[in-house]
Amino acid sequence: PLRALAAVIRGADRLRTSLIPSLLAARKTNESLSNSPIELFETAKIYLPAEKLPEELWMLGLSSGRPFRNVLGVVEAILAALNPKLDLTVEDADVALLDPSASCRLLLEGKLFGYVGQLSAASQKRFDLRAGTTVAELTLAPLVDRAELVPQYVPLPTFPSVSRDLNFVVDEAVRWAHLAATIRRNGGPTLESLDYRDTYRDADRLGLGKKSLLLSINLRSKEGTLTSQQADDVRDRIVAACRQEHAAELRA
Repeated sequence: PLRALAAVIRGADRLRTSLIPSLLAARKTNESLSNSPIELFETAKIYLPAEKLPEELWMLGLSSGRPFRNVLGVVEAILAALNPKLDLTVEDADVALLDPSASCRLLLEGKLFGYVGQLSAASQKRFDLRAGTTVAELTLAPLVDRAELVPQYVPLPTFPSVSRDLNFVVDEAVRWAHLAATIRRNGGPTLESLDYRDTYRDADRLGLGKKSLLLSINLRSKEGTLTSQQADDVRDRIVAACRQEHAAELRA
């Protein structure tokens, strides 16, 4: 799907290699009719070149007027509803049509599953769209194979959670996906969730080529209520790992 999206748009009389161009064409029509909001999706097959017959993949494609991270959150919520044990990994995406600072590719159980991304300004102009657009294209087969359609019982937490806010100053080249992966690796069993909050840039306050990434970690133990010191120990371990791997420093 990543290769297909970057390819030259084919005519309507050809087998589709991506659902996204068709969705963007429908979006353009809705914009011309002043329809709002415009939230579109399609499930259909795409056909990728292969040695003999084309490779057929059943896909879910969507086009949204919501920001990139909102759409990514929707995808994560869908996966959690289908199977809360699914291992979803977010990595950088290198797709010509997408804004590199607001896009990612998704790996499910270590295998490429799809991508989510906001159209770049050039792509928005190419498709003659008035407003910013986020797109996603996901392979449906792994979702069908791993879906747990019988509702699963999840006990309510016994002990309260503890949250800590972190504000890291990093080089502009450091991506959120890489920082988040470091935090998850070093958070330990008490790291319940990690939430991105905001990105801040100010050369006068942060330095040239620097940005600030604001995030929150939520900690909870199954064994008992975490003390403030225990939560601080987890936070300090995360801060040390981010400093070592990404030269990240906490903003005062």
